Amino acid sequence: MTTLIFTVAQNGYGIGYSKCLRSHAEYAAKLDATYVAVVRPFRVKEPALSAWLKIPLMLHALKGGYEWVAFVDADCLIRSTAPDFRAIRVPQKSVYMALGRSERVNSGVMFATGPRGADFFDKVLGSLTTEIPAADRQQLKYENGNVIYCAQHSTDVQTIDHRWNNTFEPQLNDYFRHYTGPMRDEYRRSSANALAFRIARSLAATPTAQPGARDAAFVARLGNLTQQCCRIYPAFVQCDRSLRARAAG
Repeated sequence: MTTLIFTVAQNGYGIGYSKCLRSHAEYAAKLDATYVAVVRPFRVKEPALSAWLKIPLMLHALKGGYEWVAFVDADCLIRSTAPDFRAIRVPQKSVYMALGRSERVNSGVMFATGPRGADFFDKVLGSLTTEIPAADRQQLKYENGNVIYCAQHSTDVQTIDHRWNNTFEPQLNDYFRHYTGPMRDEYRRSSANALAFRIARSLAATPTAQPGARDAAFVARLGNLTQQCCRIYPAFVQCDRSLRARAAG
């Protein structure tokens, strides 16, 4: 199966969560998948753009020929014992996410397959200028509210065990440990990496609560950033031919 696993780790996240990125690469190698860590451009002053970037990149990858695409947040560690996520396939479902501590889908780990998976992320991207209900974006900053909103109106989304994206249960024997919210303080990094991460984050604007809708100017800026990243990382727009040949037998 042609598979892409990727993360977005701009604004110093590649340094701050270097152990997590290594675990992604090791997991991808185990699955014979292509792995891309989007660390360039290093600085994206508007954090919302960097957060939203996962959606158009997921869409490009699905349309670019990969059978499976997995997005994993940069602050998420994949255990060496994690099974193959592609085995969770459910008939008539194309997008797979776990619930977070708020009992809503968490976009920090997303698995998708096929044209219907692409259709879902097309709808998420298209919802940028849609007024998202306050309940769906409560206590959120970026794109997760739109993913929650679109998931509620889709028959293609399958909720999966939160071992695939553990955001709140430290004692869980999980597969993917997401160092966000109450789990954030569990992550340990070197003093040098901690300092570099702090400095990099200070160069970006302070994140704000997710607005009801984004404007056309934000959509244009996101499009420009997406194009820039696709030029730097062509794997998003063209499936690895050697993998395709291998899949064809």
